[in-house]
Amino acid sequence: SNSSGANLNREWLKPSLDKSPEVFYVEDAMRKSGVDFFLDLHGDEAIPYTFVAGGEGIPSYNDKMEALENLFKNELCKASPDFQIEQGYPKSEPGAGNLSMASNWVGETFKCLSFTLEMPFKDHLLLEDKEFGWSPDRSINLGSALLTALYSTFFNQ
Repeated sequence: SNSSGANLNREWLKPSLDKSPEVFYVEDAMRKSGVDFFLDLHGDEAIPYTFVAGGEGIPSYNDKMEALENLFKNELCKASPDFQIEQGYPKSEPGAGNLSMASNWVGETFKCLSFTLEMPFKDHLLLEDKEFGWSPDRSINLGSALLTALYSTFFNQ
């Protein structure tokens, strides 16, 4: 939330200078530059896994987008032992995605690969670290793996 109390991940459909200037100006910059890939990073307090939520609920979602999403997820699975695709949020029904959310709005607006990536706040059940839990080092390693997966998806085909 920002100082106005707005949940900035729910302001993307109609941001305003009064309520959500952060989103308003980021959207403006995105429209000027264009977007080819978007990743919204979050920490999930309930699900103890690292996963992504994709754009399957946006109106323009199609077979090409699904194939690109699957390629990215598969490449991230190869690059990061912390990433997995079995656990996560339920997929949105076709056309029922919440376009006020950042990744859905960006995916629909720019017809690009767009995800929300969730990391656990405490620890990852598949690779528990009883001493450190989900640590800064694991976040750094995940960041490196994300770049590897991004490169493999778009530049190494």
